[in-house]
Amino acid sequence: MKLTYIGHACFLVQSQAGLRILLDPYQPYAFGGRMGLKPFYEKVDIVVSTHQHHDHFHVDEAFGDPVVVTTPATSMGIEFRGIKLPHDQSEGAERGFVTGFWFTVDGVTMFHPGDLGRPLNGEERAFLGHLDVVLVPCGGTFTMGPKEAAFMVSNMKPPIAIPMHYAWPSVDLPLLPLDDFLNEVPKYEIIENQPFEVKEIPTTPHIYVLYPQH
Repeated sequence: MKLTYIGHACFLVQSQAGLRILLDPYQPYAFGGRMGLKPFYEKVDIVVSTHQHHDHFHVDEAFGDPVVVTTPATSMGIEFRGIKLPHDQSEGAERGFVTGFWFTVDGVTMFHPGDLGRPLNGEERAFLGHLDVVLVPCGGTFTMGPKEAAFMVSNMKPPIAIPMHYAWPSVDLPLLPLDDFLNEVPKYEIIENQPFEVKEIPTTPHIYVLYPQH
């Protein structure tokens, strides 16, 4: 499995067989231009969206004719399982809910929690079961902040954790910088080249930093 961090909460997953899955694609220049990441204009087979906010849901004609997954479903041989999660720290009272999706590609199970507003609790972690790759929102305001994100990673101990949804020069949203999260964790590794190929699952927890490519 190969993984590319497009930016914000958007990732491109590519299987060994060539299947292309786009997670939480943003609408280019949404929010009056504040979503300034460059557009992603490539063909994909499946688009998965955790919730239909402009920075997490956009299906462009350049994508071709992808299957769009917004609820648990099986598509092109991939089972996308879902879990209802709060978009805030008030159990959904402020911003409602998102659907966190987890699925397996090439034997690697990945979890995208969308705009998760607080660390997963024990019941949720048990429901999810074993996860190899966890994408971790850490910029605060709309999601967990850096401290909460680091706490969740410490509790879950996934083999691979990848931070996302943090401040970036081309994103004019009230988000905290990646460094605030990195200062809360004991160690991490920066991945210079993308796509990042997950060849083997580490036997100990790792935090990998992938910088936005758009």
